[in-house]
Amino acid sequence: MSQEHIMLDSSVEKLIIPFPLEIMRVFKALERIEEEAKMPGARNTPSHETVEWAMEVLLRVVPSTFLIGSEINAFQSEIHVSWENEQRGKSVVAFLQNRPELKIYHEHVVNGTVVEHNVVTTGDVGDLSARLNWFFCPAAD
Repeated sequence: MSQEHIMLDSSVEKLIIPFPLEIMRVFKALERIEEEAKMPGARNTPSHETVEWAMEVLLRVVPSTFLIGSEINAFQSEIHVSWENEQRGKSVVAFLQNRPELKIYHEHVVNGTVVEHNVVTTGDVGDLSARLNWFFCPAAD
């Protein structure tokens, strides 16, 4: 993973904070989706409000390093953000369309069998961070 360092001035001392470029990639993908939606004949056309809602949800993912490795795609009027780990058999997909609704699908496959899956509709964006904690945390397997 490549990183860029940002220097911050503080009244106490200068701090070096690593900022993963992968996180910036997420927001550039959302900007690209919005630009592509404006193209004549675009198949996927999420509204500006949907893009803003996706940005708000993703900015509130804690820790922000959970955004690394996510795939961001438009599908018709929605934005889908997905995480997959074939080795651990886990996947999470966030479906973003209308504020304040957030749909989160998760699935866990063990030895080729789905042992857990569910779709949750929520207005609490913190639920995405909780589901991503399940996705990334080995203890949750």
